[in-house]
Formats: sequence, C-alpha cells, structure tokens
Amino acid sequence: MTLSVLAAEADRPYRRGRSALLGTFWLMLAVALALAWLAFPYLLNGRRVLGDVGYSIQAERMNRSSATARLLVRAAYGPGEADVDVLYATTEYLDLIDPSGAARKYQPGRYLVFLVTETTHVDQLPARPPHATLLVDGRRVEIADVNGPDDVRHHRTTVIRFPLIDAAGQPALTRSAKRLELQLEATWDHGRASARKVVWDLPIVYPQGTSTRGMWNLALVMSLSAGLLSAVLTPCLLQLVVVYLAAMAGIGVGNEGGRPERKRVLAFAAAFVIGFTALYTAAGAVVGHLGHESQVLFASINRSAGIASGTLIIALALWTARQSRVPVVCRLPIPGAIERIDRSGALRAALTAATFSFGCLTCFGGAIVGTLLVYVGSVGSAEIGAAIMLTFSAGIAIPLLAAAFALSRVERLADGLARVRPWAGFVASLIMAAFGLVLITDNFHALSDFIYPFLHLPAQR
Repeated sequence: MTLSVLAAEADRPYRRGRSALLGTFWLMLAVALALAWLAFPYLLNGRRVLGDVGYSIQAERMNRSSATARLLVRAAYGPGEADVDVLYATTEYLDLIDPSGAARKYQPGRYLVFLVTETTHVDQLPARPPHATLLVDGRRVEIADVNGPDDVRHHRTTVIRFPLIDAAGQPALTRSAKRLELQLEATWDHGRASARKVVWDLPIVYPQGTSTRGMWNLALVMSLSAGLLSAVLTPCLLQLVVVYLAAMAGIGVGNEGGRPERKRVLAFAAAFVIGFTALYTAAGAVVGHLGHESQVLFASINRSAGIASGTLIIALALWTARQSRVPVVCRLPIPGAIERIDRSGALRAALTAATFSFGCLTCFGGAIVGTLLVYVGSVGSAEIGAAIMLTFSAGIAIPLLAAAFALSRVERLADGLARVRPWAGFVASLIMAAFGLVLITDNFHALSDFIYPFLHLPAQR
C-alpha cells in the first residue's frame, strides 16, 4: 500500500466528521430560516399595526368623503321657509362614507339614489315626503320608491330612488348623458306651483384621489400585510412550516446518492411556495371583489373544505410513503400516469401547499376574512385584496426558499444514513397524514394552543 493511499485512509474519518459537522450546520440553519417569519409576531404588535393602518384609512376616507359630499350636494332653493338639500349618492360616495358596505343597501348599481334633507325651524314640515321628478337630459325617469318618515316636525331625510333600467329595458343614464335635474314639490313653499330644482352636470369629476382605490399605496399594503402576518394566521403558518419541512424530508427518498439533487430540492420548494401563494392571493382577490358576501362564502364551505383538504393531504402523504420504499407501503397503488407526470415532486409540493393552506384558510376564515373586510372588502377591488395577500405570502415564501437553499447544501452525514433514509421519508409521510387528520377533525386551534405556550405567544381562538 502506497503512502498516498495510507494518508487518504487516515484522512477519511476527518473528512467524515467535517462533512457531518457541515451537514448538521446546514440542517439547523434550514430549520431556523424556515421559522424566520416568526420574527414578525415577536417584533411587531400586529394588532397595533392594523389599528394604525385603520386609523390612516379612516382619516383619509373622512377627508375625501367630505370633499365628495361637497361636490354632490345641491341646495334646492325656494320661496318657503324650509331648507332643502339634495345629495346625489353615487357608488363612490357610499363606499367612502360606509366602509362596512352597509350603505350598499341603497343598491346604487341598480338605482340612481338621492338623499333629500328637509329642515325648518318656523313651520312644521308636510306630513309626507316631497314629490320628486327626475329628468336625464330632459327625459323623464319614473320613480322607483320613496323611503322617509311621515308626520315629523322640523327635520327629515328621505331616500328617493330611480331605476337605472326603465320598464322598456333601456338605460336611464348613459355614458353620454350631460345633465341630471331633480324637481321637488311639497307644501313648504305655501302651495306655489313652481318646483324646486337641483342640477348635476355629467360626468361627475371627483376631486383627485377621491376614488377608494386611490387611498391605497405600497406603504399601506406592506403595513397591512405585516399586521396580518404577525397577528392573524400565525397558528396556521406554524403548522404549514412543519408540513413543508416534512415534505422536504420526503423528497430525497428513493435516491441512490447521499442527498437529493440540488435543483430538485429548489424546484420542490419553489412549487410549494407557488402553491400557497397562489391560494392566498386568490383568496384576497375574492374578498376584495365580493366584500361582505365572501364572509358568507367562507362560512358555508368551512367544514366541507377542511374535510376535503385533509383527505387530499392524507392521499399525498401516502404518495410520499410509497416512494420511501418501506415494506408494505411501497406496494401502495399509485397510478402510473401520476408517477410519470410528477417525477420531480413539484406537483406534489404545490398540491400539498395549496391544499393545506385552503383548509387553514377556511379554519381561520373568520379571522382573515374579517380582518381583510375591515380594510379591503368594502373597497370592492380584487386587485387590492390580491396585492395584500401576495405581499403577505412573500413574508413566508422568502424564509422557506432560503431554508430550501440551505437544505440543498446538506451533504451525506454518514454512510450509514443511507439505510435510514427510507424510514425518514416514511416518518415525513406520517407527519403529513397527521396534519391531514387535524384538518378533517377541525383541531387547528387545539394543536396551536398546545404549541404556543412553548413559543410564549398568545393562543389564537
């Protein structure tokens, strides 16, 4: 045996020890990076951040609603003692004054809505609200309904609506319309025949930035996303990371080499991130578009979505178990077409992330949907809802991708590890299946309440 061979043999334990040390370092770093988003709950008071954002939005909305009201209000002058003001309640105005969406009960998408306010300090108001006539470019529009109190003395506000589509199916107000004229008649003018008139020139040119969409900027989107990340979905995300790490542990099974290929690890991680990011972004768009109707939607699918998601997660866990080559489970039937389609495991990763996140979203639907509705739902913008949840997802995606990079650097810790690798994949599949059962049995909160005391975080209920 030559000296060089003897030297190599003597150096082998050192190389193994060095490889094991580096591998342990990268593994620990990967876990730490995957949990890096937990810095948000520790470093940020999410409720305070959300409160600050809410205050900013409320102040901005009040300023703009005042400016919009001044633009849309007309004084209906007449010879009598009554002061009569008319507000043309457009969709933009109603969204500004009532972020909860309750003002949409006036249905500005179906009607032209006018709020008529009568005030008198000398005479008593007529027993009935005033009679109204609407002219659009001189063409009369039939009234739909009048809602106002009878037999009041000095103050009254009446809601008067005219249909946007007339009985013949023709639009009452077109894009080319130039003038709205509302005529009001009542006995506050001592029986005079001439009606009080108010006019709006069309189209309405709102003050710059009045649109509710203009109230949103990058700083507000980032702040709201950080608040959501630190205050609302932490229990779900904590469990999502465990599923992620388990799924990552299972991708190397079946490989003959000491570690999965680096590109395969990164591709798997990217697919996982894309899965939950697409799901959360779509959910934000749904909330932004449907507003308060989305709350009913999420409530109606809560349990069925949890059961379906949990069942699919268990199926994906069985898929991972089969690839582990552990006796018995390696004989599980998996359609050959699926095996051929998903050789890299990317499809499995995306499905795992999207399915788990969907179940989580319905479980915590009240928290996330309720929070989003306060700031987004009434704006009626799918783009804003999607932008907020996309930014929110990035706060989780970046640490998970960094963890995947660290895992891709892990060398074989020891030659003997090859013998236990199939069992590591099997354990990973068991963890995934356990979280599938959590979804099916609706025990997210019980699990989070068990984990949170160890992290010194308040349990979510």
